[in-house]
Amino acid sequence: MEEVIRWREELRRRALELVRRVAEEVRGTVFLVGSYARGDFSVDSDVDVVVIGDFSGPPHRRLLDLDTPPGVEVLVFNVNEILRIVGRCYPLALDIAIGVVLKDELGIADGLVAGARGCLGITH
Repeated sequence: MEEVIRWREELRRRALELVRRVAEEVRGTVFLVGSYARGDFSVDSDVDVVVIGDFSGPPHRRLLDLDTPPGVEVLVFNVNEILRIVGRCYPLALDIAIGVVLKDELGIADGLVAGARGCLGITH
């Protein structure tokens, strides 16, 4: 049992190392979401990251210069887009509610998490 726990801890440590590299390369607010944030990851899980920044233009062109490590999936939004996602309680809002804030240069993480937790009926 201890071996399994150490193996899972090592997987999560490596995933956090990858997303920290992504977070260092972008300006904005960055969340780890998905299975690594929830803790139900497996060896085949990708690492999901939400980046919120001062972006314009089509989403698929926003981080063309980002050197994304293999196995990392980056979702990119501007502030208005993420506020709409959380305000309408879209499925991604649930990921934000339990996500891990990696950095918050925009100062919006607490408000997003509070709004997203409201989607789940959590008020504290």
